[in-house]
Amino acid sequence: MLIEVMLVNRSLSPIQARRIAPVAIRSDAPTVAPRTEVDTAVLSAPQPGETTPTNKGPSWHDDQVIYFPLTDRFHDGDPSNNYQVDRSHPAGFWGGDLKGLTEKLDYIQSLGANSIWVSPMADNTNEVRMGDYHGYGHHGYWIRDHHQVEEHHGNLEDAKKLVSEAHKRGMKVLLDVVLNHVGPDHPWVNDPAKQGWFHNEGGIDDWNDPRRVERGDLGGLPDLAQENPETYKYLLDNTLWWLKETGADGIRLDAVKHIGKEFWSKFIPELKEKSGKDDLYVMGEVFHGDPNVVADYQRAGVDNVFDLPLYYTIRDTLGQGGSFRKIGQRLAEDRAYPNPHGLVTVLENHDLTRFLSSAKESFPGEGEKRLKQALAFQMTVRGVPSMYYGTESGFSGGHDPHNREMMDFEAKPELRRHVSTLTNLRNSSEALRHGAQREMWQDDDVYAFSRATDSEEVIAVFHNGYQEAHREMPLRAESNLKNGQVLVDALSGREFQVRDGKLNISLQPLTPLVLQKGSSNNKVHN
Repeated sequence: MLIEVMLVNRSLSPIQARRIAPVAIRSDAPTVAPRTEVDTAVLSAPQPGETTPTNKGPSWHDDQVIYFPLTDRFHDGDPSNNYQVDRSHPAGFWGGDLKGLTEKLDYIQSLGANSIWVSPMADNTNEVRMGDYHGYGHHGYWIRDHHQVEEHHGNLEDAKKLVSEAHKRGMKVLLDVVLNHVGPDHPWVNDPAKQGWFHNEGGIDDWNDPRRVERGDLGGLPDLAQENPETYKYLLDNTLWWLKETGADGIRLDAVKHIGKEFWSKFIPELKEKSGKDDLYVMGEVFHGDPNVVADYQRAGVDNVFDLPLYYTIRDTLGQGGSFRKIGQRLAEDRAYPNPHGLVTVLENHDLTRFLSSAKESFPGEGEKRLKQALAFQMTVRGVPSMYYGTESGFSGGHDPHNREMMDFEAKPELRRHVSTLTNLRNSSEALRHGAQREMWQDDDVYAFSRATDSEEVIAVFHNGYQEAHREMPLRAESNLKNGQVLVDALSGREFQVRDGKLNISLQPLTPLVLQKGSSNNKVHN
């Protein structure tokens, strides 16, 4: 059996080096090898590349495929609220609304999503300063009135109908909640009686100082003093009000790291108790690339945090051609988290450059293929996948507001089918939703892991190289797959057979495999 390695000319760039044709060497050469096993009897914590299943809450939490449409940029269902709409201005209101979201629930469900994260509904500032996108409110994060729905997006009845129609389809709804700050024209800002509700310490001038990060004005927005009992009570009561009025199933917390951990340790348990929703889902944005920092917020009670550390690694590897060893190293850090399965995985969102923007810049003509592989990774790796609207349409905008394009429901039908295939695969697989994750292989160009329960095992394999590659992968000791078992790739229909406790796999360039048990109907490809 021959496997492929790259001969690297050190004078070339990393990208150029990866394009050099491979040479064949013996499979027993030490250049490529699976990750060294560690005796699990020695260490009680999960080993590198291994994530054990956890089920702290109701199963629907882990069963989600979350879809995030930015309300203003998704679909115009009510032209009567289209005042101040200016699609020529990248920061203006563009006409999308809650009725539009409701009209497109069937579309969202057709993508395999079963939860919707709705951008903040509360009334926002309406000012748009030409040349400065700060000062607009299309996104919902600059609250002007905590108890009113943004008038460009509809009213409370529209919000209630969105949730009820989603529930009719068996879908969950997550409301975006902003507790860190208010908009620049909120009436509290100039109310002398409310000055104790703010920190009033100016902007964040040192991002390495936790006090400044938690008490400074984020982007110049007035920073709330959550430690003030009156402020705390208002924020709690207002969040409870939105949950009660709309009937939503959970919340997304904005700017989590800008509020002290002691607040979250108190707020989240009290919110769950007083809401009467034992299964309330709470996910939070901790905008940080260090797993240890993110894990601290899980320990503080924000169990479902965005996996930004993994996002940066996916971008650098699958999007920009970096070594897959970075993926292995990042996933080995899962033992930092109390609950790795509670992490919310993302490829892009309203605060992040579109995946295709950076992939196309680094690899012209390869962006969509890289996106397809990244989507396969996201839908098979541990955690809960969150997909930003327009990913399925091949959007490639840069930094915000250019990553907030108006939705195109007709673009890239083949890419939409790829998304649906992956989400349906995840939705139908207990192993992909709840199974233990164990690394099987790691080298510069190839990465593989298994997801397994007692009754099911799925093996995901990813290839970042430019030439057909071959790998002989030993099964994990924990695997229940027997010699002779045929595995079928859910994406292509290709078949592979277990022989001598190994999988002999051929890989096409930039093409993933998602292998499940099957029966042999075609030629086995190993």
